[in-house]
Amino acid sequence: MLREKIFKSKMLAVGIVCAFSLLLFPYEALSQTSSGSVTGFIYSEDMKTPVENAVVKIRNVKDRREFNSFPTDKTGVYRIASVDEGQYILGVSTPSGDFNFDYQITVKANEVGKLSLALKPGAPSTPGQGQQQGGQKKGFFLTPGGIVVIVAAAIILGIGIYELTKSPSKK
Repeated sequence: MLREKIFKSKMLAVGIVCAFSLLLFPYEALSQTSSGSVTGFIYSEDMKTPVENAVVKIRNVKDRREFNSFPTDKTGVYRIASVDEGQYILGVSTPSGDFNFDYQITVKANEVGKLSLALKPGAPSTPGQGQQQGGQKKGFFLTPGGIVVIVAAAIILGIGIYELTKSPSKK
């Protein structure tokens, strides 16, 4: 008699349904997060030696929010978790200096992006011939050679116009 009451109980039926639903639909599926993560290794210039105590920083292109990793260990591993979905620019700060990269990475929700980096020091930003402040190249016509070409073309054009417009001499 007790056995019949237990199997006919509505509360027991609801409990069994809830237990199966928790097994079939994990908590993570219900939370619907929109964040991902980035992980990888940081290597020195030789692309083999791991860099210790490097901090990887990413900055969202739209809202400028920054996310930082913990310092890398002796194997050079970094990880940035709970990163909002979007486009990011990347930089690495090490005890020997800071390194910035000229490309963007995309972080997608519920995915792990894997990116390993080799840190190569850039050329010094001293302006030389054909260079201007900031390391960007000048256009050809802004260099001394380009200016000489412009002046020579102007002189030739001027002489040509003068010869064409001078009145013919009568003999």
